[in-house]
Order: sequence, then C-alpha cells, then structure tokens
Amino acid sequence: MERLSEKILGFFKNEWHMKRYPLVSFIILNWNGKKRLEKCLSSIQKLQYPNKEIIIVNNGSTDDSASFIKKYYPEITVIELRRNVGYAKGKNIGVSRAKGKYVLALDNDTAVTSNFLLPLVEDLEKDSSIGIVQPQIRSMIKSNLLDSVCAFLTFTGFLYYIGHMKSYKRAIYSQPIFGYSIKGACFLMRKKDYLSLGGLDETFISYVEETDLCHRVWLNGKKVLYDPKSVIYHWGGGDTQIMEANEASIFRSFKNRIVSYLKNLSVIELVKILPVHIIFSELIIMAFLLRFQFKKAIAVQYGVIYPFLHLESIFEKRAYIQKKIRKVKDRDINRFIMRNPRPSYYWQSISSDDLKNYKD
Repeated sequence: MERLSEKILGFFKNEWHMKRYPLVSFIILNWNGKKRLEKCLSSIQKLQYPNKEIIIVNNGSTDDSASFIKKYYPEITVIELRRNVGYAKGKNIGVSRAKGKYVLALDNDTAVTSNFLLPLVEDLEKDSSIGIVQPQIRSMIKSNLLDSVCAFLTFTGFLYYIGHMKSYKRAIYSQPIFGYSIKGACFLMRKKDYLSLGGLDETFISYVEETDLCHRVWLNGKKVLYDPKSVIYHWGGGDTQIMEANEASIFRSFKNRIVSYLKNLSVIELVKILPVHIIFSELIIMAFLLRFQFKKAIAVQYGVIYPFLHLESIFEKRAYIQKKIRKVKDRDINRFIMRNPRPSYYWQSISSDDLKNYKD
C-alpha cells in the first residue's frame, strides 16, 4: 500500500510538473558561430526551467561548432546540414524535429536570463488568443539599452521599430505591448500554430521572414505580444553579418517585404500601402545614387522589381493564405498593428548609410 501511494503521489506530482512546465524545444540556428554559441549555451545551462530540449541546426558550418557541442553539450540534439540552406529553412528543419508543445526560436548570438522562459510560457498557457510572444531584448553591447521591443506597420509599408537603443527603464517599455511584428532573435509560439501557419517562408532565405509569419498570426485571429517580464540579451546581426554581403541583405529585405504584402494584405490595404511603399523605395534609391552607392541602389531596385517577375508563385501562396489562414479582416487588426511615426523617423532612416530601419 505504501508503494502504491508513493506511485500515485509521484504520478500526480509529475502531472503537475508537466502542466506547469510544458516541454519547450529551443531551435538554434548556427553557421560558423562557435564564439557566440558558447555564451548562448552557457546561459541556457543556468535556466530555471526544467522541461526543455535544445536543437541546434548546424547550417553547413565549416568551423568546429559541431565537435564543440558534442564534447561539452552531449545532451543537445545537433542536426547537421551539408550546406547553408538559409535562416528560414534552417529554422523550419529544426521545428520539424521538435518534440515540445512550444518552440522557442533563438539566435546563437543571444544570452538568456535564468528566469526568462516561464513568463513567456505562461502567456501562451493562459491566453489562447496570443500566437507569438517575444521577451524584452536588451543590447549585449550596451546592457542598459534595448535592442528590440516590437515593430508596427505604417502607411509607407516600412516598419516602425520602437525602443531600439532606448533605456529599458522607461515606463512605456515596462508594459506588455501588442505589435505587428517581433524580432526573430527570440520568440515563443505553439508548435502546432507554427506548423499550421506554414512556418517561415523558405523562399525568403533571410530578412522579413519573422514579420511575414507574424502577419499570418494576426490574419489567423491571434495576437503578437511583447512581454517585458522576460529578458534576454542580443549581440545583433549574428551569423548574417558574416553570411551575406550588404547588397544581398538589402535586396532580400526589399524583395521579401513586397512579397509578404502581396501574400498577406487584403486588396484594399494592398492598394493603399504598396504604391506608397514603392515610391518611398525609389526615394531610397535616389539617396543611394546621390551618395554614389550604386551597388546598393541596384540592390534596392532589383528587390522592388523581383516580386513582379514572380507573381504567379506569389499569388498561389496568397490564395492559400486568404482562403485557409485568414480568419479576420484587416480593419479588425489595424488598430493593433498600425502606427505611424513622425516624418523625422523616415528622414533619419533615409539619411542612414545602412538603412537599419528598412532592413527588417
């Protein structure tokens, strides 16, 4: 009888444990990022969340990342890819192997705090209307400043990022915020939602892929949340700084943004936003030309033209999204996702050499 009671007690304790700490699958993409990965994995080891698995997609790395992981972190699942398949496909491959109820997309140039995960899990456990949740992401270089809060859609089609390089102590950033898009460095969502929404668009390779996913979350009737109770640190740029030339990243950013709008926006919103977006893009091209940055100007122009040369495949995806994924009208979500900054925001962005506000 005593053994039986112990088994029953153990069963209920285990059930409680599983309910409070559902399995979370960390999906970390790595391309020759051993230096950053060491700090990231070290921080995860200190995490006060007992039910997790870590999956590293080694995206065609040529450094000794794989041997380092196997030697010091044998419990981690490593998916070896022979070549670099891009950010979006790499993440999707990782999620396909995940066993958790939740998937945490995490960049390898991050460091998490010991209690960051539970608030995010609780957000999704308590509220089924939340589709994606992002922690407060602080700069690893200047720890008193924010790297990211969230972004909003504007009438220009470019995103309005709030909180970047602002003090995390400001009251506005200590409150939960519903936004249009999160930053791909870290976000949590239900695995079933990730899969049912189609995951990251693999044709994007990198840039705008998380914004495109967030748009589908909103269309599906769920929300995108920033939760400041959870905190991580982000170096910024990560593998993409060494993976791509600047012109390639500019091209993909402009191309992917237009593709995303062609897929996701209603006809009315598309007619309102896309022409303005193209006009602003041409202004950016002129700004590059005036600075004699001809390669960057060409990259933007090609990014603007490219989607219109591939409308057939884009409209196939659009048809699926509008018929199968969309559950709400744009007017029902615009009050959450739309916010227009002051004109100076655009001027500062156009004046910037790296166009940081336009490279999503």
